[in-house]
Amino acid sequence: MFHTNGRLFKNAFGTPEMREVFNEAKYVEQFMVVEAALGRAQADLEIIPEEAAEMITETASLEYLDLDKVEQKIDKIDLFTVAIIETWKEAIGDGGEYIHYGATSQDIADTTMVLLVRDGIELLREELATIKGQLEELASEHAETPMIGRTHHVHALPITFGLKAADWLDELTRGIERLEAAAERALVVEFFGAVGSLASLGEEGLDVQKRFAKELDLAVPNTAWFASRDRFLELLNAFITIGGTASRIARQVLLLNREEIGELSEPIPEGMIGSSTMPHKRNPIMSERTVGLVALLRGHANVMGSLLENYDERDAGLWYAEYAIVPEAFLYLHRTLRNIRETLDGLGVHADAMRRNMDIHGGLVTSEAVMMALAESIGRITAHEIVHEAAMEAYESDRSFEEILMDDDRVAETLSTGELAEITDPTRYTGVSNQIVKRTVEGSRDL
Repeated sequence: MFHTNGRLFKNAFGTPEMREVFNEAKYVEQFMVVEAALGRAQADLEIIPEEAAEMITETASLEYLDLDKVEQKIDKIDLFTVAIIETWKEAIGDGGEYIHYGATSQDIADTTMVLLVRDGIELLREELATIKGQLEELASEHAETPMIGRTHHVHALPITFGLKAADWLDELTRGIERLEAAAERALVVEFFGAVGSLASLGEEGLDVQKRFAKELDLAVPNTAWFASRDRFLELLNAFITIGGTASRIARQVLLLNREEIGELSEPIPEGMIGSSTMPHKRNPIMSERTVGLVALLRGHANVMGSLLENYDERDAGLWYAEYAIVPEAFLYLHRTLRNIRETLDGLGVHADAMRRNMDIHGGLVTSEAVMMALAESIGRITAHEIVHEAAMEAYESDRSFEEILMDDDRVAETLSTGELAEITDPTRYTGVSNQIVKRTVEGSRDL
């Protein structure tokens, strides 16, 4: 696939590190490692000769496997697992007779994919830990940096930028917790024989399962998951919750990066060209691409959901689709997280623009504060009516909100000009934003 492995787009849709995890050659070698672990587990129980297990273990690398021959066999038999096993056996002789003993192809193939998934999750953890730390620092640094809060796409009440960043952080930490829960259920071996009954080895098969899982540092599931693919669906659903958080951050950067707003700015690497025809452009490429990647990720999770509807005890028609979906999902999420990490690393936070935008309507954005101050004396409902009428007049005239309010005797009798000036200062009406930030950051650091 040229979008993930070609020269033009590979680092837009993935990362070198994650491509290395889901590299075909690595999959094949890990397949051999899994077979060797099975051999050792069986030799410990004297099911196969010790010498055979040693031979299988010693040769469990690509040094003993001709991938060209594997490809040729696949062209003939169209079963990659058997092609690997037969080619390997031809290379090592009689010891190879005990490769795959008592197993079915999907036992080894699924367990191999789990090993790759485990490595991929570790890379995701590294990115997530960095981003979590960045958001903790960003929220703490700007806990008291005032800006306008927006609801329904328009100005609402003042908040602090630290509060916005803390909200991103809190959502991300929940996403990390979901990922860890999904990983715990996904990191299991598959070894149940042809139909999940372990008939090939009988009761000894249960002991083999335990030793096999211990060899690979994986858990043993209660039943076969040949047809139960919910583990990988749960994992991809965790991906899209994390991806959704990343996309939300990216969309905020895209919006607040606009010149007419100017509150945030995405870092632009030196030498980057924004447009082939407009030399002045400084495009927020990382945030744009993040939104697109998360859309792709959601699509893969949706397809994964349809793969739960397997027939009978095994169904290769749906199982094979995972080889396209799972690796790409890891690539997309890792690139998404890398984009966010790089964006946050050089994010421009422009407090002067935040203040300028907050002052566009004068004291109007403190209407709630004025209403609550009046409510103590004249009641909330009446206060709301007075402030609403003043606000609408301020919108439609050249007079200031404060001036209109003080012309109302009910306001003038309750508040002095000085008191009203303090109440209508938006920087003084950010509530307990700083305390919420502190609580959120402390909770995140405790994880």
